[in-house]
Amino acid sequence: MVEFHTGQTVRIGSRTGLRATLTSIGVTGSVRALPPPAHTGSAAFGWRMPEALAGAIAEAGLRDLRADYLVSVERTGRVPGTRLLVDRGVAPPEDERWVALAVTGRGTYSWHPLVRAGTGRFEVGRREWSRGWSGPLLIKLFAFPWRTACPLAAYEERRHRYRLRACAPDTYARDVAEDLHPSRWAGLEAGEGGERRTLLLLHGAFGRTHSSFGGMPAEAFARLHAAYGGRVIAFDHHTLTHDPAENARRLIALIPDGADLHLDVLAHSRGGLVARELAQNAAALPLGRRRVRIGRVMFAGTPNAGTPLADPARLRHLAGRLTTLLAATGQAGPLGAVQELVKHLASGASGDLPGLTAMSPAGAYLRGLNAFGPHAHGPRPRYRALAAEYGPPGDDGVFGEGVGNDVVVPVAAVGAMGRTGRVPDTHVLERVHHHAYFESAAATRRILTWAAEAS
Repeated sequence: MVEFHTGQTVRIGSRTGLRATLTSIGVTGSVRALPPPAHTGSAAFGWRMPEALAGAIAEAGLRDLRADYLVSVERTGRVPGTRLLVDRGVAPPEDERWVALAVTGRGTYSWHPLVRAGTGRFEVGRREWSRGWSGPLLIKLFAFPWRTACPLAAYEERRHRYRLRACAPDTYARDVAEDLHPSRWAGLEAGEGGERRTLLLLHGAFGRTHSSFGGMPAEAFARLHAAYGGRVIAFDHHTLTHDPAENARRLIALIPDGADLHLDVLAHSRGGLVARELAQNAAALPLGRRRVRIGRVMFAGTPNAGTPLADPARLRHLAGRLTTLLAATGQAGPLGAVQELVKHLASGASGDLPGLTAMSPAGAYLRGLNAFGPHAHGPRPRYRALAAEYGPPGDDGVFGEGVGNDVVVPVAAVGAMGRTGRVPDTHVLERVHHHAYFESAAATRRILTWAAEAS
């Protein structure tokens, strides 16, 4: 191990491919280069890459450079800009890009593109880690051919195509191939008086229906399915390259012209913004002869007032937090989409990602959606919300000191809907993270109670 102190640059690694320098700013500790490891772990670190993450990395075409550096952080300063700089001294080949994955001893992950194109320098900052930074830190380097960083729109079209699907107790947690059959529409009609309701499931960013809602216990989903007389459908859609307004337009286009629907919505995360488009901005939708009424909307972790992680400059932080949560829960599908975002960021690709930045508190999309409150057009639906506090509020590098959050969305942002106030019934769960809402017994009880409320 080579010891280092703040302000010091030390040389690490004696083998070709491992040689690098480490520069410390505000950090004291020690570092050593590790011998070429197996792709999925590091014995010296006592860590093994979760199977779902290893599979997602391999499928994304990320190649382990077998250049690992183990840092032991003894203490960090509280000065702005506390960070470590690892410099390989050479740049990647012209047709290749590099990205670093940092893993803490607590099992949290962060992704780090090169500081600047044409260099071999990576930067790992203290702000990556909520609630402090100390102990072991493994830095792994990956490469990918630049040509594999395909446009995210093409990736979504291939993997997350637009469609409506049915959800039954034996299919809701599976990636079924069948779209909603045309013969089903007659049974979904609101009927005389518009009293027959259909439940619409709207998934969150990076996900699809089965990955967002598949964690709900089978008994709970069966009860929810029965509460709607078997009328439960879901909308798979793009969440990276299309904003919620475009999602809503695409959804309407999938509904037969002349259909009369009375929908309740259960939405995870960003899916709640699509629900609000349906409820608030019906005048902007291509309804034709369709009649679509939204009776109630049940949010779970929806960033109605946004999340700072969706700011364009913080998308790398979003990728790290989602990698941490999804790797722990084994959700391979969304993890694959996150790896595509990592490649997009590491390749220096230009262009906005409107599906993600729509969740930015400072962005034009949310400013517009929240400008006139939650019922700008037509009758106001019955809004209900689940927020979550994953752990005691601490010194979070993104949300700030003492801000409760589910790791991705601040608690306060779930219930805030613009000028006309808050969601009237917002229930805050404890020890639940952003991708575990529907696994919570307290959450499913609340959802079943809301679903049973009189319209």
